[in-house]
Amino acid sequence: MDPSSPSSTITAPPDYHETALTLARLATEAMTCKFALLHYDSVSKTMIEWYWPDDEEGKKVPPSNFEKYRDERKFQYPCCLCAFSTRREAYTEAAVYPWRDKATNKLYWNARCTSDTLKIDIHYHRSSLVTFIYPLRGEHEKPCLIQLEWTRREQKDLMAKLDSSIGDGITATEFRILFRHCKLCKRVGARPVMNHHILACSGGVQKQRLKQKSRLFVIDETTK
Repeated sequence: MDPSSPSSTITAPPDYHETALTLARLATEAMTCKFALLHYDSVSKTMIEWYWPDDEEGKKVPPSNFEKYRDERKFQYPCCLCAFSTRREAYTEAAVYPWRDKATNKLYWNARCTSDTLKIDIHYHRSSLVTFIYPLRGEHEKPCLIQLEWTRREQKDLMAKLDSSIGDGITATEFRILFRHCKLCKRVGARPVMNHHILACSGGVQKQRLKQKSRLFVIDETTK
């Protein structure tokens, strides 16, 4: 075979070491930038400034109002580095959510995807921050849902808070962090355990449906 032919060309495997180094460099750049809030741009493959949302009066929107602002306007949370690590061209939104530090009892607003966390509220009072008034959404246009897997530490802290005799329970959002609901058998359980249960339950239902279909097929054959 001609070594120069396309069929004989050997494709080199991806350099995972180089990928890891680039990912670490991009993450460090975002975490250490003091004058702007950076996020990943899949077009240039670099970290660029994220535009903090402004209201109609030109005032910066606080993180506590992000969800409402996102519902009304074409506003997206920062693009996380999943777009780089998975080689996706699409914009991958990070999740923005509140989290209370048990040691200081102070509430922080975090932007996070997978295990990386960035305190987004520390940028709110910076005068160097680039801002933008995002356009309104259409009447029937809804924001995309953001999927986020919560860490065991976060789940453990919330469970301790729920179990504590001191305090006033947890919020509905925090409840959804801890527990999952199986739509098939209607059971509710702790998220790590229910993840396996839902997979097993859905697999069992699928097998049952296949059995029912095979039985129907046999009946149809015998009645001909």
